[in-house]
Amino acid sequence: MNLDRVLIAEADSHLAEIMVIRLTNAGYQIATCTRGDEVLTKALNFRPGVVVADQDLPGKDGLEACYDLKLHAETRSMGLILLAPEEVNLANLADLGVRIDTQLTKPFKPKDILTKVNYLMAERRAIAKNSLTGFQGWEVMRQEITERMTHGRDCDLLFIDIHNFRIYNQCYGFSAGDEAIRLVSRLLLEVTDELGTPDIFIAHIHGDDFVVMTPTGSGEQVGRGLIDRFDQEILGLYLEDDRERGGMYLQKPDGRIEQYPLMALGVAIIAGIQGKYEHP
Repeated sequence: MNLDRVLIAEADSHLAEIMVIRLTNAGYQIATCTRGDEVLTKALNFRPGVVVADQDLPGKDGLEACYDLKLHAETRSMGLILLAPEEVNLANLADLGVRIDTQLTKPFKPKDILTKVNYLMAERRAIAKNSLTGFQGWEVMRQEITERMTHGRDCDLLFIDIHNFRIYNQCYGFSAGDEAIRLVSRLLLEVTDELGTPDIFIAHIHGDDFVVMTPTGSGEQVGRGLIDRFDQEILGLYLEDDRERGGMYLQKPDGRIEQYPLMALGVAIIAGIQGKYEHP
């Protein structure tokens, strides 16, 4: 995802030209398409930070195009702006699995599209700057849980951490620990992508702690798949001696040498959050 790029999906050539000029003058690189069934392919190839989609597109309407983008792990984190002839209830769309960041009601002023794009890009730059993974953090996760409970949108909640991560950091160094975090983030995207639903939320809370929200009934599938793949791929982050021994050796301050197991994932699942917590 490139945070200097914007994809515009607009069938009205005059409106598209106005947005292209405004955003290009602001320093953004622009790609365009005129059909809804072209949006996903364009987004995968162009890798924009934000996609602007008109609701009224031929081939596939803008809402369906946005749904497709949220369905794929590679495009799920792109910012989405919907252009609509009248205001759309975004909360109702989210209940249906179509999660759109913001909207503009036509007609709008050229400066309005720039303001929306700048805001979404700033959000994504902040995430990229403060996180190894590019996932949202604690505060956004808390807001997401509150929103789901308020609107009665149930989900499974997974809490994930890496056992013996601290020991691995001490033995191999913090750069190696960062690689372990990136491995977990990649596996999370792969496993949740296989669910075939856009209703996925992943947060990187701190260090080796992650939280994942998935559709009700899918949490165990995600947890098991994540653990299986982690156990297979984590071996590649160890030296051959540690792989053969099945553990790490660490010398204590008093001179004693202790052995610790290889890293493993811990996954705790709350199957359905509705009725188990109360939103204050």
